Amino acid sequence: MKKIFLYLLIIGIPLLSLPSCIDDFLDTEAESSLTSEVIFADPTLAESAVMGIYEQFQANSFNGRLWPYKGLNNDTEMHLASFGGLTESNTHRSIAVYNNKDGDDFMGPATSIAFSAIERANLCIEGLELYGNPAPGNKLGYLLGEALFLRAWVYFELVNWYGNIPARFVPLNSENLYVGRSDRDVIFKQLLVDLERAAELMPWAGTSPETKTILRPNKAAAKAFRARIALFAGGYGYHTYGEMNVAQLSDDPDLTVEKTYTIARDECWDIMENEGKGFILESEFEKIFKDNCQVKVEAGSEPLFNLPFNYNKRGNWMVAAGVIHAGAAGSGNPASGSDPYTSVYQGGTHGTVPTLFYDFEKADKRRDVSVVPFRWANGKQELATVRRMTPGKLRAEWIDLSKGMLSTNSNDGITPIIIRYADVLLMFAEAENQLNGATDRAKNALNRVRTRGYGGLSQKAYVDSKSGSKADFLKAIQDERRLEFVGETIRKYDLIRWNLLKTNMDKVIDDTRALRSFTGKYADVPGYVFWKYKTDKAGEREIIYYGFNRGEVAPGTSGDLITDEAALNLWMSTNGWKHWNTKGNASATLTVTPWIDSRTDTGELRDEYVTCLYLNNPDRQLVCPLPRTIITNSQGSLSNSDLGY
Repeated sequence: MKKIFLYLLIIGIPLLSLPSCIDDFLDTEAESSLTSEVIFADPTLAESAVMGIYEQFQANSFNGRLWPYKGLNNDTEMHLASFGGLTESNTHRSIAVYNNKDGDDFMGPATSIAFSAIERANLCIEGLELYGNPAPGNKLGYLLGEALFLRAWVYFELVNWYGNIPARFVPLNSENLYVGRSDRDVIFKQLLVDLERAAELMPWAGTSPETKTILRPNKAAAKAFRARIALFAGGYGYHTYGEMNVAQLSDDPDLTVEKTYTIARDECWDIMENEGKGFILESEFEKIFKDNCQVKVEAGSEPLFNLPFNYNKRGNWMVAAGVIHAGAAGSGNPASGSDPYTSVYQGGTHGTVPTLFYDFEKADKRRDVSVVPFRWANGKQELATVRRMTPGKLRAEWIDLSKGMLSTNSNDGITPIIIRYADVLLMFAEAENQLNGATDRAKNALNRVRTRGYGGLSQKAYVDSKSGSKADFLKAIQDERRLEFVGETIRKYDLIRWNLLKTNMDKVIDDTRALRSFTGKYADVPGYVFWKYKTDKAGEREIIYYGFNRGEVAPGTSGDLITDEAALNLWMSTNGWKHWNTKGNASATLTVTPWIDSRTDTGELRDEYVTCLYLNNPDRQLVCPLPRTIITNSQGSLSNSDLGY
């Protein structure tokens, strides 16, 4: 396979979906003057080959299936159609509620694309090592670091999704084409080695032509991602030598908690010591995500690496995880021309658990960025429902319209943030606490993230109050990560590595019942909410609302009861408030409807909706079955029987 023509043929085919005739294909010779020796010794040609790895991420099946829908459900985010997923299979809804079955193939094309990206990376890594003379400071050195980083990222995502998968770190050949599962230990150990080397080969962000943007990796990104993988390698996960599809710690002596957390701590500290070299902790939380929606990708802000998509061409990120833009009362497609931001249904696949909004403190500036109780319906905001609140970090109204409208096939080109500097600070605090307790360095890292969340108001007193023991400080970090990374698709996997997935999901179910009954920590949550347009100007599109903060109880109401209708009507008319109801803004004359209804058999928080977070035990479906196409084309080397499917 030394001819580049053959290389291009192989990397153009989705791997693990190849027919058995691949054995004959591997032995084929092809004529071309562009041999691998020529390609990977030339910086320009080698860069084109590495760009071929990125090309795989543009595939619709990858950016419209695997990437947008990973990470659901958990104690923070949930699929808003979870109830439907209880009775169906082979969809992103059934996957979200842990209703996985052997033979499902919804993610099949996306998984093949991911393995194909790994094969392209393998070819580039081998070629650069053999013929490129890569070293820190030269172009070919950067390209090798880039290929190592991209391979590590894809493998990490696949291990999170599927658990123990084939480990191929050299290009396909007749000996490794049909291999079985490798334990995640094997893969993580290789990725830790690869990312250490990648960090040595790549410069800090903004210091080279390749790292002027965060659409290509840099030293900080490699170190941060190595820290993330180290924490996962040292945390809980499903192993081939463990109980079937159940989380346990690694028994590999190289992956003890002490060793892996030391790697994470040291990598994060090195990044922190070099703060300002192409990255900062933004002072304003909202700015991170406005910039993301406007495709501002220059190095120098908080994100360390974004997965690049072509603007307005690829990526279903907005349609999956964005704020709902839809027709009347938030359903269907908008009326033609009603909404200048989008002409197609957008947002509202990802939702937040009903309690999340109320789990933020009012003073936490992250709340109104991360969770929104409104939707856009025919070009105007209206309140949604308590169980249809969505993450708010991706909003069509934040799109830079000078770059074009959202396309009619739902692609938006948003470049998802893979890792950002706040994660580095919280990973450092967690690792340092595990190794040495809540030291001043650990407390300062947590305090910086939380203080930014509170608009610059120091949270030192809070952090000190949580520093009495390792367990207390870890719990504070776990809670902080929940509030910091809403909608960024990492919470589920954090919970797995802490062995808290089902525990925390069950707590959310209990908390939702408490919210419904206005008891416990939700006793002071209002049952009724109200809205009005922000101004009296003709064509006003945005609303303000009352009743979402604890204690904002309208006169004449108590919980979900109206105790004095006259007092309520007088207050509404005096202040210009309209009551919420399920029909939206256009139907405000209907009977006042409680936002939170205490009834268990009707309303937005009835039992069937409270309990639809999962169907099967999440702790027994930690990873998904490999898709049917992958199993079928593995020639018997792979199955899902070891997962219980």
